[in-house]
Amino acid sequence: MTGLDIVVYPKGEEPIRRTLSGGSLTMGRSPDCSLQIHDRFLSRKHIELRDEGERWVLLDCGSANGTWLNGIPVKVPMNLRPGDSIRIGETEILFGVTRTDRLLAVESTSQTTTSAVHLADAIEKGKHSKRAFERTQALNKLAIELLEDRPLGELFDFILDRVVETFAPSRAALALFGRGHSGFDTIKVRRADDDDIADLVLSRTLLSEVVEEKKIVSLLDAGQNDKLSQAKSIVGQRISSALCAPLLVEDKVLGVLYVDFLMGTKELDDDDVCLVGQIARFAATKLDTTRLREESLLKQRIDEELRTAYVVQGRILPARPPEVPGYLLAGLNRPARMVSGDYYDFVIRPDGRVYFVIADVSGKGITAALLMSSLAMAFNIFASQDPSPSELVSRLNAMLAPRLGPAKFVTLFAGVIDPSKPGEVCFANAGHLPPLVFNASGAVEAGDTDIVMGVFSNSSYRDQTLVLGEGDSIVLFTDGVAEAENATGDLLGTEGIAKALRGRHFHDADEVVNAVDMAVSSFLSGAEQHDDVTILAITRKS
Repeated sequence: MTGLDIVVYPKGEEPIRRTLSGGSLTMGRSPDCSLQIHDRFLSRKHIELRDEGERWVLLDCGSANGTWLNGIPVKVPMNLRPGDSIRIGETEILFGVTRTDRLLAVESTSQTTTSAVHLADAIEKGKHSKRAFERTQALNKLAIELLEDRPLGELFDFILDRVVETFAPSRAALALFGRGHSGFDTIKVRRADDDDIADLVLSRTLLSEVVEEKKIVSLLDAGQNDKLSQAKSIVGQRISSALCAPLLVEDKVLGVLYVDFLMGTKELDDDDVCLVGQIARFAATKLDTTRLREESLLKQRIDEELRTAYVVQGRILPARPPEVPGYLLAGLNRPARMVSGDYYDFVIRPDGRVYFVIADVSGKGITAALLMSSLAMAFNIFASQDPSPSELVSRLNAMLAPRLGPAKFVTLFAGVIDPSKPGEVCFANAGHLPPLVFNASGAVEAGDTDIVMGVFSNSSYRDQTLVLGEGDSIVLFTDGVAEAENATGDLLGTEGIAKALRGRHFHDADEVVNAVDMAVSSFLSGAEQHDDVTILAITRKS
């Protein structure tokens, strides 16, 4: 399969476009590679793209820092499809693309500013130009048309259409910054030539002048300017002149409006600079109000979905613990946000045995809650097959590990109590906080801890046993309890939980759970609850 293009985007440098012609192509830091990339995080030979007839395959060549295809780590050869994104180090590679609409700010470009004027000055100057009346008419028409509300995507298209109608540029782009101004989040591009596949490239220095100094920057007549004639980006793209104006609202730059003209087409004059600046001002105001409106509507939808998720999750957690001869059971879950990544549950078997579980999914919010829902379903299915605690945890881990993303894991404690064996609690611990066993002598941690779930599919776990005397309790909790942090940065810790249990031996499980929960609330003393709080207690009746 030949004739496919790849575009390589090294960080801070101009993109590299290659047409794949069969065989294979290697990339890395070594000059021996088919394509050498200067990226400090790459291995000497990092990846290989290999033509296998009907398909192209991506291989990681044993790199130190890894390779990702569409966000998935590459561990084995993976098939490539047009539009795929490959990430190596700080470099992105797009596979099988003909044209990308990108406005790139790079370090290597030596574009030279030939004119820079503050936006406010350009607008004032435009009031007294020869074409002031003509421009005023055009702007009045645009202002009236912008009164109509349009979705953000349509608004981008509308503004660019008006820019193209007014200036007939070779290319025009409207771009909004993402968070931190580290790159453009939303970009729309118009091209007069459908065969134009080059990315739009600006120097970081030029862009900084636009953003930091809030200036309209123009690059004029590259062919006649000695400095510009040496500028690789300008001449390489055959640009005769270009304009870049800030999208300014109050004192905040939201993005930029860019137009350019290739060699042999129109050259910009001072009136054009003024008009581009005024269009940018109108566009910025409308884009800002539209984005704020859509963000507000999106937040309302998300809040509604979270409220629904909260109701659904409330049905996943047990409405009340089961009644078990010889025991009292209780549990509590208090999310830090609308929904929780913590989980606890009970499953009672026909022979009277009761499986119980408490778990903590790394992270918070809706992602952790979705993983928790999967875990809850699996626990109920596997517990119904009467496994030992270690077998139960192993099965849950084997199910979860392939589905968890990088840096995601689950800590979990699962056990079973059998009324026919009074006081005996069998359990397995997958990286969870050790429980406290609370008896007449006080509270002590119980059992050993094995590896967290989700790291390796074949992890093994141990069966362990403890015995509760009459009136004794086993108390389990998640990080949100032990790591509750007050305003001065102190943590509640296991000692704080044990202190809350003093004098409560022979109290039932509900009172034990409430005592620990009150200890957390009292310790926070108004400070924000940063993590989900989940508590589970089992008390042996006296």
